[in-house]
Amino acid sequence: MERIYIYKGFERFWHWSQALIIGTLGLTGFEIHGSFTLLGFDNAVRWHVIAAWALVVLIVFAIFWHFTTGEWRQYIPTTKLLKEQFRYYIGGIFNNAPHPTNKTVYNKFNPLQRMIYLGLKILVIPIIVTTGFLYLYFQYPKFGIEFQTLEPIALIHTFGAYILLAFVIAHVYLTTVTGVKPLSSIKAMITGWEEMEEKEIKIVVEEEMEVALKGIKQKLKADEGKSELLDEALGDVEEKLGVKRETYFRDAISQSSAGYFCISKDGYYKEVNDAWIKLYKYDSRDEIIGKHYRLSRSEEDFKELEATVAKVLKGETINHGEVKRICKDGSEGYHTLTLSPVYINDEINCFEGFIIDTTAKHLAEREMMKKKMRLEEKKKNKEDENN
Repeated sequence: MERIYIYKGFERFWHWSQALIIGTLGLTGFEIHGSFTLLGFDNAVRWHVIAAWALVVLIVFAIFWHFTTGEWRQYIPTTKLLKEQFRYYIGGIFNNAPHPTNKTVYNKFNPLQRMIYLGLKILVIPIIVTTGFLYLYFQYPKFGIEFQTLEPIALIHTFGAYILLAFVIAHVYLTTVTGVKPLSSIKAMITGWEEMEEKEIKIVVEEEMEVALKGIKQKLKADEGKSELLDEALGDVEEKLGVKRETYFRDAISQSSAGYFCISKDGYYKEVNDAWIKLYKYDSRDEIIGKHYRLSRSEEDFKELEATVAKVLKGETINHGEVKRICKDGSEGYHTLTLSPVYINDEINCFEGFIIDTTAKHLAEREMMKKKMRLEEKKKNKEDENN
């Protein structure tokens, strides 16, 4: 188990200040509503107003911080792994299933969290704040706002409070059951350091390196000569640190016995591994990179696969089942095929997948079927002779 710094200082201050203020608003608000008696009505109203103004001030500072640091990007909605995250929350979480997403410095929220947090920020909290101030200044003696009745405003404000209360309860519950330990996520929001498994740490480190390299490339303006300078510098770092620049994923792909491929949205091969080249009987990548994937399919098979690709480019991950391939020498083979979209900046940039050869299995099944048909025909002929 290792720790990595995820949450910045202001982020933690903003989180706990917001929790304290919302807790105060909830406590005093429900007392004003008549749910219980604790501070007394007058004190409850006074502290409710103070907390409301404190929340407004905090929101202003938080908006400024989010936009100046770029942290607002954390709340951009995405459908990537949305279904998987939903299935995890309704079932997988109770069966110790692995978490479908990984928390990193630049991707702290899973797809459902992004949507919920964004909804709170642009819908629920603004409604509560707006109705709260309308409620506060309703028929105020001077420079006030006048309405015929207070009831609709009060109902909307209370309804928003119940939604916020439900969120807080769910948030605290999920915080305790999704962390490495029951209180590890809460501890992380206090210290800033998140406990993670070694595999998750590697993902975070790779992302940090990728972001850093992108920043360096932008400063160098991707000039050809400067790009060579960057490669030399990376080579020196690699030698000093004793690490490889390739990611574990790419290493696994290159060494995999399953055929890997990556195809652009337009249908042209961008990458294949050695296993793919061997299965399709090509001599090198240069023979296939830049070619359209229709060249390895019959017209009928291409139309079927094209329909599957269209679904993948809309965000689905699909197991296409067994398909027939046409190799470079014109021979045919069979393999299973899985396809999944590749996202860059939350947009589908291309799609990739793996193929596993099933030619021997397919031919064996075909021979078994022929044998079965011959036996049935022989049996039928015998019955006809007896009749």
